[in-house]
Amino acid sequence: MGAELGKYKSCVSARSTDKAILAGAQDGGIVTTLFAYALDEGIIDGAIVAGPGDDPWRPRPMVATTIEELMAARGTKYNISPNVSFIKEATRSYGLDKVGIVGTPCQMQAVRKGQLYPIGLRDVSDKIALAVGIFCMENFPYQSIVQLAEDHAAMSLDSVKKMEIGKGKFTFMSERGAVVPLPLKVTHKYMFFPWLLMYPAVPWAAPMAGARSL
Repeated sequence: MGAELGKYKSCVSARSTDKAILAGAQDGGIVTTLFAYALDEGIIDGAIVAGPGDDPWRPRPMVATTIEELMAARGTKYNISPNVSFIKEATRSYGLDKVGIVGTPCQMQAVRKGQLYPIGLRDVSDKIALAVGIFCMENFPYQSIVQLAEDHAAMSLDSVKKMEIGKGKFTFMSERGAVVPLPLKVTHKYMFFPWLLMYPAVPWAAPMAGARSL
């Protein structure tokens, strides 16, 4: 497991006990639950998350300051949301002093580098109170998601309720209950080159969260 995940101090299996969070969670709802707890306890004033964008399944960064806003950002989107670019927005436009942020390993590396060398993040880097990383094994340009859904799964993105990757399949699930699993080998030509991705788990985020199918 260690060679596949990267460096970590401990590994815990967990699942949210909040039924409302679980209802729309990707897997165990842990990231949403962590931020919800941090908001309730005053650990953070708000969290930078991958919220819904103008196009279906194209995320964009948003600042969530309520549980309802966190709930709106649940679930995995398999293309990049530039959350790091919203750090200044969170502190200056929203006036947050204790910021939470979620991101992929490469984004967590950028956050930590920004804290060590705050060029462009002056007076901001010390306001990051909680950085939660998420596993990253596959990622796709948005147009690739469109092609996979429409050309291979025969679904419009508007009708897709959930996507998940596991056990060698990229599965599309529709609002009407249709389930279309695609072999991962079909998706390889669409994804970002895998050697550009880091290990799923990295030491720059505390904690890391995600499901890993072996």
